Amino acid sequence: MTNDEVHSAVVRWIAARTAGTKTVKPHTGGDSYPVYNMVNFTGAEEVRRWHRKIEYTETEDLNTSGEKIVIAAPLIETEWRFSVHAYGPSPTDRLRPIMSAMKLPQVMEPLLPGLVVHSVSQIRNVPDWINEKWQPRAQMDLMVRGITRDAHVVDVIDEYSFDIRPAG
Repeated sequence: MTNDEVHSAVVRWIAARTAGTKTVKPHTGGDSYPVYNMVNFTGAEEVRRWHRKIEYTETEDLNTSGEKIVIAAPLIETEWRFSVHAYGPSPTDRLRPIMSAMKLPQVMEPLLPGLVVHSVSQIRNVPDWINEKWQPRAQMDLMVRGITRDAHVVDVIDEYSFDIRPAG
């Protein structure tokens, strides 16, 4: 799965958890909405520094030596981080269901298979002064975890022989 696929899944999940409120990615342009959520992807990182499992797959394609090509995919537990913003009236109330939804495995099912909401931050009330008027805003951080499998072609030595002789 790509970072964009994870981001899109989180946007859909946030929309479902906030009673169908219009939920968008940042910098999409278009119409302005009086009430909406925006989900900003802030980064991804490996959870465990030393992954241990690698999947090897032999393909039907042949390399220049006539041998089957082998691909290796390390299984890496990854955490994606998102900053969720709510705009319009009662923004903190709109984000609160996200905190309770992460406690119910059945409610996390709409995320892509293999993704789970790992943690959420506090909901921050962050009103903004725009055009000589206070605008209600709220923000929270959301961390989602899953496994990535980015495959790479590897060179495999099928067999090799060597001699061991005493020195001298």
